[in-house]
Amino acid sequence: MKHILFAAGLGLAASPAFSGLEVCNKAGQSLSLAIGYSSDGDWISEGWWNIPAGACKTPVGGDLKKRYYYYRANASGEAFASGDYTFCTSPEPFTIHGDTRCGPRGYETQGFRKLDTGETATHFTLTLNAAAETPAKQAPAQPQGSTPGSFGEPYSDNVTLQGCYSEGQRECSFHAGGTKFFVRDDGRTPQFVFSVMETLDSGTPMTVEGDLEAVYDRTADVVLRDVSVRSWNEHDGLLNKLQGHWYSVDDPNAQFTVLGAERDNSYDGAYAGRDYLAVSERCFNFEGGGPYLYAREEETGEDYCYVIDYVDHLELTLMYLPRGNILRYRKLD
Repeated sequence: MKHILFAAGLGLAASPAFSGLEVCNKAGQSLSLAIGYSSDGDWISEGWWNIPAGACKTPVGGDLKKRYYYYRANASGEAFASGDYTFCTSPEPFTIHGDTRCGPRGYETQGFRKLDTGETATHFTLTLNAAAETPAKQAPAQPQGSTPGSFGEPYSDNVTLQGCYSEGQRECSFHAGGTKFFVRDDGRTPQFVFSVMETLDSGTPMTVEGDLEAVYDRTADVVLRDVSVRSWNEHDGLLNKLQGHWYSVDDPNAQFTVLGAERDNSYDGAYAGRDYLAVSERCFNFEGGGPYLYAREEETGEDYCYVIDYVDHLELTLMYLPRGNILRYRKLD
């Protein structure tokens, strides 16, 4: 049975003996739920399950076969719980294969949140609380410069901004060391923090200070007290050179796009997964002879190391470790 911390107004916890993914509505109003998941290399979205206040529905029956699911909840036609993972939806009941080209196929593109049910869970309950819509009422704003440790372990680091999103609950994300951090506008992080990050481009180097509220396998939740843009270093400059769309010289069907510290991979036009990136002077047991590109697969957590042999505005050469394969790419944009 899986237990996860309370975060951003969403209660995630195990439920007594049942199989599947159960969603319970504690928000005090009726909700419409849609889910997304991967199946045989394809992305599928389904909806809508109408869940009255105080009721539960099971959109996925039987023992869970997947670790990650994605969900969106609407209240009176407006976003109640959403995120930055996009799927295709329709106002009418739907089962849609594929998460791209939604508009040309007559669908809408909407944001979903990611749900980690754990590595071994066969059943899981997601509870949607009223705080998902009105977080400020659940967590009154704290004064700027509140005591370190108020919301978790004190945390500070040099990071790379990924971006900010305002659909549903306002949130920003950044990367450090292969982990993606989320900070949400729930009344605890000062407004100026969001105002600063919302003006910056993906990939901007920053320094952050705050509290580490919860740590998962590849993501974490933080409450910030301060954020500032820091001076670019050599590694920031290399990551900046990687921004854009690249294709393999040996197999042009193999392509990837780097935005901020994330790499979206594709093959023959089909999405093939996302990696979290970091540039450093070491990677695993490899040290010296760098710089190194560290990649962490979002879905599985697998780690990869490359030597950045050469990169400019048009060409990229990586050496995959430990085998030493030379990988050559050219930029499309």
